[in-house]
Amino acid sequence: MENKTSKYFKYAIGEIVLVVIGILIALQINTWNKQNEEQQLELKIIQEIRTNLILDLKEIKEDIGIMDDINKACDDVKVYLETQENPSNQLFIHASLLRVTPHFDPNTSGYGLLVSKGIGIISNDSLRNNISLHYERLYSYYKRYEEERLRFHALHSEPKLIQYFSPVYDEKQTYFLKHEISQEDFTSLKKDAAFNKIVSAIAFENSSVKNRAERVENSILSLIKSLDKEIQSLQ
Repeated sequence: MENKTSKYFKYAIGEIVLVVIGILIALQINTWNKQNEEQQLELKIIQEIRTNLILDLKEIKEDIGIMDDINKACDDVKVYLETQENPSNQLFIHASLLRVTPHFDPNTSGYGLLVSKGIGIISNDSLRNNISLHYERLYSYYKRYEEERLRFHALHSEPKLIQYFSPVYDEKQTYFLKHEISQEDFTSLKKDAAFNKIVSAIAFENSSVKNRAERVENSILSLIKSLDKEIQSLQ
């Protein structure tokens, strides 16, 4: 009886041990599966953010190029008013650029997905912080610069331009628009010192936004580089 009881207890303990081991293995497998799912989701989000940033980079570069054209147009209009006595198509095209205000519309689907899933899913602390700063602060700050330029344009530059120039739709032009002016208005414009100040102010506002756009461009490039490194570590 003692031998049977001893064997029974040994068997029971063995069964319990096997059950515990089985539970621990199942828990470990479940943990691995959960970690793998989270890692795959992290990878998916990072890849989508990178795709968004590639599109943002293209757009901000285009905007910077447009702002370079605007600054050049400001200089060209000033020189034209100082050196020419008659309006021409060249002036019409340059004047049309003074009305252009590029608008940056970032792609945020990847960041939106990250926020919805919890930003903590990004395991790299430094990368997580950089992503948050880029979308929450840098993009928001740049938008404020654009809004300030739009307010200036609506309150100051637009009324002055309309005072002398007549917008004319022209599908052959880059922005489908040019600004024509009569000989009489052109003669008056050459004597208007306030207009020259407005043109200088347009260049100043435009340069301020361009400077901020270049910071956005550099941040995008840096963030793409960090994302590429993280993608390699997760794959």
